[in-house]
Amino acid sequence: MKALRILWVGLGLTVAALGALLALVAMAGTTVDAWGRAYLVDAPHNLPKVDAVLVLGTSLYGRHGQNQGTLSHRIDAAAGLWHGGLADRFLVSGSSYDDGYDEARDMRDELVARGVPANVIELDPLSYRTWHSIVRARYVFGKRRLLIVSQPDHLARALFLARHIGIEAWGAPARGLSYDGFHDAIRRDLASLAAYLDLLLGPPPRVIAAAMPR
Repeated sequence: MKALRILWVGLGLTVAALGALLALVAMAGTTVDAWGRAYLVDAPHNLPKVDAVLVLGTSLYGRHGQNQGTLSHRIDAAAGLWHGGLADRFLVSGSSYDDGYDEARDMRDELVARGVPANVIELDPLSYRTWHSIVRARYVFGKRRLLIVSQPDHLARALFLARHIGIEAWGAPARGLSYDGFHDAIRRDLASLAAYLDLLLGPPPRVIAAAMPR
């Protein structure tokens, strides 16, 4: 009987801990989303003057290898800012690997294909997470005022992070969603909770010090 009682107590504590974690995740998602709504700019005449437009990278392919339009929509939105006379400098930020995969290079090429001059585009191929992109934009590229381009549900976390490390940041929404469906919604909220941990730990020195490829 004693062993059974211990088992039930352990089970109850596990359920309680899981419930607390889920509540914390939901609260983090709600709070981060509020930041996104507060600093989202959806009218051209409201766009602030900034140091650069930061375009956040992502894979061209979904988790199951399918083509996805997420990155193309971001490039379309960024190029639209240029052609509308609303932006004059760009920082494209994403991940890269030795096998030739390079999100920043691909974004630069797509912007150039849409009529944006290459000489107004800076590349950051060493940002493997949204947090890295924000940290490196400030500490490596010296940006203190940014207009960030991504889907609205991703922008919220980017704006939350940027505003909390001293960047005046606003969001320019691209079409579509970065997180689509129930499982993606959970991933988004978990990423929001991780954003709090990132801020608590502070900018990682190894990310700031990473040498740019030659």
